[in-house]
Amino acid sequence: MVPQNRLKMISRKHITTFTIVLITSALASLLWMNILALKDKKTMIIPMRNVSSRGDSVTVVYKKYKILMYAGPSYLKPFIENFKKTKCPSVPNCIISENLTEMHDSHAVIFHGEQLPGKPPDKPDRQLWVFHSMETVHFIHKPNKLWDDKFDLTMSFRKNSDIVRPYGKILRREKELKRNYSEVFRKKQYGGVWMSGHCQVPSRRKEFAQEIGKHMHVDLFGKCGTRPCGERTTMLSECLKNVSRVYKFYFSFENTICTDYTTEKLFNLYLYDLEIIPVVNGPANAADYLPKGTFVNALEFPSAIELAKKLLESGSNEEQYTQFLKGKYNYYDAGKGVVFSEATCQFCNKLGNNYTTNSQHYWTRMLKKVVEDT
Repeated sequence: MVPQNRLKMISRKHITTFTIVLITSALASLLWMNILALKDKKTMIIPMRNVSSRGDSVTVVYKKYKILMYAGPSYLKPFIENFKKTKCPSVPNCIISENLTEMHDSHAVIFHGEQLPGKPPDKPDRQLWVFHSMETVHFIHKPNKLWDDKFDLTMSFRKNSDIVRPYGKILRREKELKRNYSEVFRKKQYGGVWMSGHCQVPSRRKEFAQEIGKHMHVDLFGKCGTRPCGERTTMLSECLKNVSRVYKFYFSFENTICTDYTTEKLFNLYLYDLEIIPVVNGPANAADYLPKGTFVNALEFPSAIELAKKLLESGSNEEQYTQFLKGKYNYYDAGKGVVFSEATCQFCNKLGNNYTTNSQHYWTRMLKKVVEDT
């Protein structure tokens, strides 16, 4: 006869074995279901970090992520180099490369819409592809059919993009800039100025500037006007700095009136603290990202003559005009390098936070998000 305590030990051993088998089977089933889901939905899951436990201590090992900039424009190179130095605080092991030989070793690839090759390269499994464009609906280069269903994410100036990269970012100063506003106002000799080298564009900005000029003083510089503008540097022309001292209003008119579309021609006025008030031709939601009381939106006026009346009133009243300037000097633009790094960091966070996407039939929805003009 088997002792009672021996029977209890055998019973406990069987129960433990059965429990282990049951848990192992459940985990195997869950793993198989996830594999099937990945296969069916083309889902990409990439953990941000690996956590390993040794005794009572826990070691956090950040996984490395590599983003490839595929044949990007040359003007991005200094921003890329800056990101390599500063990196992304929340995903410190996220790096960016321009070496095309690292295509198959990269977790993600950014393609520029204006520089896409005619035929897409081979796409490794579970690699994210990003369609990047800073153009509006009228100027965007639409990829051919070979690129259908290749992209997983969008990157553009639009707020509804997966990765938002505007042309600038306005921030409030911690300390107010000191200016002799009366002296600044006394130096102003002329009304408005517009500078451009592209004349025939969808927004008809040249015609609009000329119409305003029928009711107030407006000078047109550059190829679209009658006055030369001098040499232009990479970021800012000497001409712009000079005219900002003697003109009251700068017509920062875009080639297209499109939601969220405001380019560096406006942000430069904040970046370099130029003593001139910007007048924009939209978009209607400009006040969502530009500080109120620091600019004039032409879309808020029913006609060119009504806009001109407002500018003449503010430009002839020192108190009104300097109030605009004081408001503007409370803010500054962070710069293109900061904006680029923040956009890249958005991407790094997606890579590090179990980003998932279903790429099937995604192209049509994605392209609409980038170019829709609402």
